[in-house]
Amino acid sequence: MARGGFLVAWALALLAPFSLWAQSGTRAPGPEDLKFELARPGAHPSETPKYRELGIGELGFAFGVFYTARSYNISDIRKLDHSLATSWLHSFDPWGLGARVHAEYRLSTDWRLSLIQRADVAFGILNTPHHETFRFQELPFTQNYPAANDNQKLSLNLELEFSARWRWLWFTAKANSWMVFRKTEVRGYRDSYFDFQLGTLDRVTDRKRTDWDNAFVYGASTGVGFDFFFVDEAARFIVFLMWRPFNVIRFRDATGITNGLEFAIRSADFDLTNQAGIYFEASVQMYLPTDEFNDIYYSQFSIGIRWR
Repeated sequence: MARGGFLVAWALALLAPFSLWAQSGTRAPGPEDLKFELARPGAHPSETPKYRELGIGELGFAFGVFYTARSYNISDIRKLDHSLATSWLHSFDPWGLGARVHAEYRLSTDWRLSLIQRADVAFGILNTPHHETFRFQELPFTQNYPAANDNQKLSLNLELEFSARWRWLWFTAKANSWMVFRKTEVRGYRDSYFDFQLGTLDRVTDRKRTDWDNAFVYGASTGVGFDFFFVDEAARFIVFLMWRPFNVIRFRDATGITNGLEFAIRSADFDLTNQAGIYFEASVQMYLPTDEFNDIYYSQFSIGIRWR
């Protein structure tokens, strides 16, 4: 009898969960409820079907097209007000377009290699009157007169960047060049040389003329970046601080060598969605003055789309 009571108690214990499921109106668990997924090696803990990072040993490409605007300046201290721009706000090239390719190879869970190529071009207009140097028909000297200056500027930026990344740190080296081509239509407000005692002595020969200028800055930089990995994937960004130890500047038939700093903030590739996302970048470069130039800087803002 004792043995029969034990069997009855054991059967009731086995049926108790099923009776509870029946009372609650839910079904009993089946084999499909026991499935589970194994994470890929090196997978990000936030991966979803729409967000997937590169696996170890994988090579990925991200492409970007973006709008860009920039402001820059180089002042030639040897002459009278021969700057690329008179102020930061007046020196914008607001109509720009660029493209970018980012290749990334994941070596291990912690290490990655990145190669980024970028090219963009922008156009701007600057109309600011200031003094210009004019020649005369017979007098053997020149004179500085106020004049209208209508500038049309075309600027080009080229970059090649290599980075070795350890988790959230970027160890970066970059070679880049930015260049400006400027057309200036000069119209002098005075057409002659006038002496208060002798009157008009000579006429200006080039009161209306067109001047052409170009400027080139090229060099290399190295520095580190911090990836804000703890921010949501849709808003992750990277902050870079770069030292530019060797930069060549060419402007108005003069050449100088200087060094400076570069600060940049940009969105993180391969971390927004599985296919597409937003690309943005803001950067500024500042350089020490040389014997020929001062007020040397370059700033840029870009925003667009990227896909892979």
